[in-house]
Amino acid sequence: MSENKSQSCMAGRQSLQHEELSTLLKARYEAADQVRRGVCLLNAGRYDQAEMAFKRAMDHGCIDESLPAYLAACLLGEGKPDAAAGLFAEAVAQNETEASARIRHALTLWYSGNSEAAIQSLRDGMRQNPECAELHLQLGMLLTSQEKYEEAELRFTQAVNIDRDHTEALVSLALCCGIRNAPDEAVLHLQRAQTRRPHDARIGLLLAQAAKAARQQGHSIRLRADMPHDPGRDDRGIEELSRVIEADPDFVDAFLALPTERADERIFAMLLKTLKAALGRHPEHAELHYHCGRVLSRLGRNGDAINENERAVEIDPTFTRALIELGKLYQQTDRSADATTRLERAIAAGAEYADVYYLLGNLYRDQGQVTRARSAYRRALLINDRYEAAMEALEALPAA
Repeated sequence: MSENKSQSCMAGRQSLQHEELSTLLKARYEAADQVRRGVCLLNAGRYDQAEMAFKRAMDHGCIDESLPAYLAACLLGEGKPDAAAGLFAEAVAQNETEASARIRHALTLWYSGNSEAAIQSLRDGMRQNPECAELHLQLGMLLTSQEKYEEAELRFTQAVNIDRDHTEALVSLALCCGIRNAPDEAVLHLQRAQTRRPHDARIGLLLAQAAKAARQQGHSIRLRADMPHDPGRDDRGIEELSRVIEADPDFVDAFLALPTERADERIFAMLLKTLKAALGRHPEHAELHYHCGRVLSRLGRNGDAINENERAVEIDPTFTRALIELGKLYQQTDRSADATTRLERAIAAGAEYADVYYLLGNLYRDQGQVTRARSAYRRALLINDRYEAAMEALEALPAA
């Protein structure tokens, strides 16, 4: 395969990745907006409309509270968060407890068709560890699948008694209340669950449905649902995403390639925080400083962007991408002499690219160095004889 064809194929793959990322981000923010809308409608007592808002949020398939963690999974799974779930699950497996091993064993029995053995395994586990809320929850779920709702509700109740903030136990308990036609009780449990996970569209939907049913039964319902916080402000997710980017900093390219009109400033603020977290662990990582500078530039903070890129070339004086970025930044901030020296250094370090010579020619021209400008444009055309901008710039120079 020729070099040009190879580069074309790579560009196609990158283009697809950027398009996927754009779609994922759009869906994530639209889902978050619908959840916030749903919460407002819940508190206003407009349960039908709240139900529709939460359904729209769920249609986007985004219920993870943490935007950074969601993006980390998407990047690792190449746009498929579910495919990357196992990567994060490995950390859980390393800290597996006796109860989690028991649950995993019981679920294996259940899915292999041995339901009674699965239930018995969980009962045995509860006898050994009666204060484990998760064992009660899992047993309740299996009993629910067998339509043994009365005992299942007892298990969920016990799970909540052990752990008052166990969100899934609260939701499951509410569903049991709904089955026995007690939506007013379901509302109480779901409101507690919603306080724990205000970002969760599923819980919001169930709360809207329970409140509507309770009202239809004549109950006076007054909700105070919590508003979810900004999904990008999450230390756990930032940590996960920072390690993904630390392993392959070029992932940042996927974000920076997003068209301005389709990108949200919150994305780049989150990305900056992520890069800062990675730099906190590796302050001498030149490439991280370079990418940090590019994000700062996207946020309009050119002075800070210059500082980060200067730090990158201080660590690695031959880092051509950072030198080229500095050339562009200094040119944008009317520091032509500094821009010129950085591009000259980039070329000396091996950046023999037509666009770099073209930019350098422009700087020479603007500083009145016509001979040097002519030489730079000609060099650009030797590398790429179809470079129209360089042709036009060369022809526009005054005669020698």
